[in-house]
Amino acid sequence: MKKVLGFGAALLALPLTTAWAQGPVSGSITDARTGAALPGASIVLDGTATGAATDASGAFTLPAVPAGAHELRISFIGYRQLVQAVQGQPAAQQVRLALAPADFVTGEAVVTATRANEKTGTTYTNVSNEQLQARNFGQDLPYLLDQTPSVVVNSDGGTGVGYTGIRVRGTDNTRINVTLNGVPVNEAESHGVFFVDLPDLASSVQSIQVQRGVGTSTNGAGAFGASLNVETTGLRTQPYADVNNSAGSYGTWKSTIAAGTGLINSHFTLDARVSRLQSEGYVDRSASRLGSLYLAGTYSGKNTLVRAMVLTGREKTGQAWYGLADSLLTKKRRLNEAGTDYGQHFPAYRNQTDNYQQDYYQLLVSHQFGPNWNLSVTPFWTRGGGYYEEYKVGQDFAKYGISGPVYAARAAGGLDTITSTDVIRRRWLKTDLYGATYSLQYRPETGRLTELTLGGATIGYRGQHFDELTWAQYGLNIPESGYRYYSEPNALKTDANGYARAVYQLAEPLSAFVDLQYRYVKYTFFGPLASGEKGQQSTYFHFFNPKAGLTYILPHSITAYASYAVAQREPTRTDYTDTPAERRPVSEKLQNVEAGLRRNAGVFQWSANYYLMLYRNQLVLSGKLDDVGNPIHNNVRDSYRTGVELTSAAQVAKQLTISANATFSRNKIKNYIDYLADYDNGGEAATRYRETDISFSPAVIVGNTLEYQPVSGLRLAVLSKYVGKQYLDNTASNDRSIDSYFVNDLRLRYAFQPGKLGLRNVEVALLVNNIFSTRYESNGYTYGYIEGGQAQYFNYHYPQAPRNFLASLNLHF
Repeated sequence: MKKVLGFGAALLALPLTTAWAQGPVSGSITDARTGAALPGASIVLDGTATGAATDASGAFTLPAVPAGAHELRISFIGYRQLVQAVQGQPAAQQVRLALAPADFVTGEAVVTATRANEKTGTTYTNVSNEQLQARNFGQDLPYLLDQTPSVVVNSDGGTGVGYTGIRVRGTDNTRINVTLNGVPVNEAESHGVFFVDLPDLASSVQSIQVQRGVGTSTNGAGAFGASLNVETTGLRTQPYADVNNSAGSYGTWKSTIAAGTGLINSHFTLDARVSRLQSEGYVDRSASRLGSLYLAGTYSGKNTLVRAMVLTGREKTGQAWYGLADSLLTKKRRLNEAGTDYGQHFPAYRNQTDNYQQDYYQLLVSHQFGPNWNLSVTPFWTRGGGYYEEYKVGQDFAKYGISGPVYAARAAGGLDTITSTDVIRRRWLKTDLYGATYSLQYRPETGRLTELTLGGATIGYRGQHFDELTWAQYGLNIPESGYRYYSEPNALKTDANGYARAVYQLAEPLSAFVDLQYRYVKYTFFGPLASGEKGQQSTYFHFFNPKAGLTYILPHSITAYASYAVAQREPTRTDYTDTPAERRPVSEKLQNVEAGLRRNAGVFQWSANYYLMLYRNQLVLSGKLDDVGNPIHNNVRDSYRTGVELTSAAQVAKQLTISANATFSRNKIKNYIDYLADYDNGGEAATRYRETDISFSPAVIVGNTLEYQPVSGLRLAVLSKYVGKQYLDNTASNDRSIDSYFVNDLRLRYAFQPGKLGLRNVEVALLVNNIFSTRYESNGYTYGYIEGGQAQYFNYHYPQAPRNFLASLNLHF
């Protein structure tokens, strides 16, 4: 571990000694009409993932660009995109550029209402379309964000395709707020985000902002570790067509076709994408069969934008959420117990799969009332439906409404009395999430007030939970359509929030922001009552979430910031249904302090951030799973996360770029009570722990990317990731932990412009994952009980694939 930490420290420090390489391009971006600086404008070196954003004074610097002719693409909300030709050369260059207001609304204002910027005093990372596409070989979105600070990703099947997850600062994706064009993506009851339902989403994404900590006010479930603000493809004025194909290890294959009309009659565009993905998975029977479709029709006028969007994803994935027992990690790493009912049925049932379809319908409407006001409203409907299928052994007749007993003749004569049967069942969930988000933005040209946003959302939800039998060994003739043996009353949820955010210029270098949100939640569900029976019941929540911060502009384009924010969050469905009534969970509260320095311009870009996250009644991961693979949480009264995040990026030589990030943290529960089933005495036995570590929260995370360009168009990159030890539960026991790991990937990309057959650009790429075949596990769970006077624990891990590769051919017309 010392070697890895030393390696990470060296990567972060290297730019300090070699940052001032030759050939930087720097300058400023202003409003062509008023001359005012445009902070947060995006500058991208065309055809690459190299880019920068202007600071609060409108200044930017790109590291030395390769020799030859290049184009800079400069964009900013509400302005025409500018393409500026530059010539790569050893000497430093200065450019002063002015953007003209757009003749039409671009649509980006729809998502900026919930995004952070240079003046909101929060900690965030912007990921551009170019950066996403450089990493997009078909793996799920979490894997494309793996090099973002404080991020740890995991995959049930071991390849990054199918069921995947993401944690930020140790918090899982049930506590990470995800929005798509400002519309909530988190499932209303579980709060989870199932990226398997959004295959190849990255191919239709314009940008993603990852906010760490509470961040700005957003729609949907509260952000308790981070938020992912995803913006789909923006307005493209020129016709285009893209054909992207990837293939590689474990039968992994992706095919994507995307096309757009460009502007028709100066106002209309139509964009479409269709994708198919499949992978057999590293783990046995973890195969994925995925498909997605994206359609968007847009009208863009001088002051009005209307965009209708449909995004649908469909998946059939072999269940691999059972993990692998510790005792088998060195013997049968690819073994999958799914389909055996925990070793009771062989051979394994082959169709032990998860099947689901999710459809997103959105109507984005944005109108500018003069140069300073913008109103955006997005009605939406998200529909989902599907089931997972499983084989169960020796099930009692009564559980499935089967009359019995059944009598079967013995070979030797007489009758056997049969009261149980093997079955194949499907556990269904159908959901409807509907409502509207809205925001009104005011950006005056003069005065101390620089930005005012009023926004919110009104959301309704209906969830149907029911189970069906498709086959029974004894006692029942089941129709082809299945037999519904269990059904719950509909789960209902109402979620409404409203917020006001203002940014105020206190002095020339000093600005302040205040963000106030009120959120109301009513949740009606079927679960345990105090009597021990189950029944329909409702819970109500009223949350007030204030946020405030300061930003100070220092010399040399350095920004200092500090903020305080509050977030509150209701429990999930399983927190209610899998917990005894006497320990009914309560809502949790987070107080978050962020303070840091960052420099997003210049040859050497860096940031240093301190965070403190104080929780009251945090619902921490217990390390246990329910029978659907969902994590089970426990309330703990007092806990905290605190740490330092460091990032750096620089052109350290003419053809060598390095970027690195590191997180060093403490994640503690002050007092924790662990409950184990006591089979000797009945009930549960409680054990108390003090100042124990929070589960799945590594103290050290280091990421690094080294990219070398030996010749024009060819880029070679080594991507490294170190993740420290993680505990499977909250007892800080080394016997129940995930070992630290250090993994390296290799990426090669070669792009050229053939100038034939209408091709604008051709790219050939290769990704070699885990080049040293490191044996590691990225996730796990544990459970235990007391029997014979001793506590017995059983640990399960999710092994990841050894060295494997993906190759792609991308054609851009």
